[in-house]
Amino acid sequence: MQQNLFRYTGYGAAILLPLALVWLSPIYGLIAWALAIGVYGRWQPKVLPALLFAAFIDWEIISVFWSSDRSSGWGDVVMILPFGLMGVLAHLLQVPDGRNWARKIASGFAWATAAAWTLTFLYSLITIGWANYNDFALGERLGIHFQSLYLVAAALILERSIWKSTKIKAWLTGAAVLWLLLGVVFLSARIHLIAVPLLIVARLGELYLHNPAWRRKILQYGGISVVLLGLLVAILPGPSRRLTDLKNELRSVETVVDGKQTNHRVYLWKYGLEIISEHPWAGVGNGFGEEALHQKLLTCDATFYNKKTPYYLHEFRYDFHNIWIQAWAEGGILATLLLLSIFLWGLIRSWGSMKYIWIALLVSGMTESLLEKQAGVFFLTFIVALTALSREESASLSDKNEAP
Repeated sequence: MQQNLFRYTGYGAAILLPLALVWLSPIYGLIAWALAIGVYGRWQPKVLPALLFAAFIDWEIISVFWSSDRSSGWGDVVMILPFGLMGVLAHLLQVPDGRNWARKIASGFAWATAAAWTLTFLYSLITIGWANYNDFALGERLGIHFQSLYLVAAALILERSIWKSTKIKAWLTGAAVLWLLLGVVFLSARIHLIAVPLLIVARLGELYLHNPAWRRKILQYGGISVVLLGLLVAILPGPSRRLTDLKNELRSVETVVDGKQTNHRVYLWKYGLEIISEHPWAGVGNGFGEEALHQKLLTCDATFYNKKTPYYLHEFRYDFHNIWIQAWAEGGILATLLLLSIFLWGLIRSWGSMKYIWIALLVSGMTESLLEKQAGVFFLTFIVALTALSREESASLSDKNEAP
């Protein structure tokens, strides 16, 4: 019974994440799964990782006390609690056969993501007539960046099943991976348009080195996939326009090129670094970062354009769009070191496809404050649980060539 409770709540948490239903938030699935881990897990603490996540939560709480906006600070604490508490819980308890369960539940998330993306795509075709990163009717549910991040992670999870499956299952799984990557192309989050080809090449290179029997298939199908996706990025209007915008932004940081101002993130990062330079040790306090950034933006006279309509950054409320700048600006150097240690734990503790998911999170965090959005916190909580559940001390070489 306890095992069934763990199984069904784990799959429930995995399925609710990409669906992101308004009336059934993914947090309920994660809470139910955490309770099931508490019931099914055995007391076998891993002290250092548990202390790391506990210290992260504690510092988030402590840094509220010198904030000029404690109300927002406590709201931020509540926001990150699932992420930190799951890290503590999953390191105090060990689930029997955790690695195998992590693989199965990760696969459940991946297939649910493929289904959710298919529904999103079809709905957009029916209501709009086309699927474009500016026009996704359901894109606002998760936001383009997080929807794209989920697709990247799902593709990485399913990829591990291609090489060892039966022929029919391998072809079906391969088609699902390409469909997910096509979604990344359509959504056109620029950080992923740049990072995904590099992740694919790195992953294929790793598989090529460690699996001589697969080398022919890796070169054939991997090469075809990379070329096909590259052509689609170059041909389709959405991603090709996004790359053109990126090129123009790189050509000019503080002026207009071809009618386009540089990406507003450049300015958010610039003023975020000014806040850090003024408060390098303890930061401005948890919850006050966005107000401090807004005050800085009042001095920014750069003109941006929504198509042809000009606007200024101080007309809107922005976060830092960078997980590291956000952490340092609000919690100081210790907050940044704790967060970096968690990511290093994830990279060291994982292998195969799951390691590349941690790399994708690391890269995505450079352009988005993952812990400021529910979609980011919930996904990080889920990935922390999968990584911690697979914490057997030893793993075979074949294990380390695929994600847990």
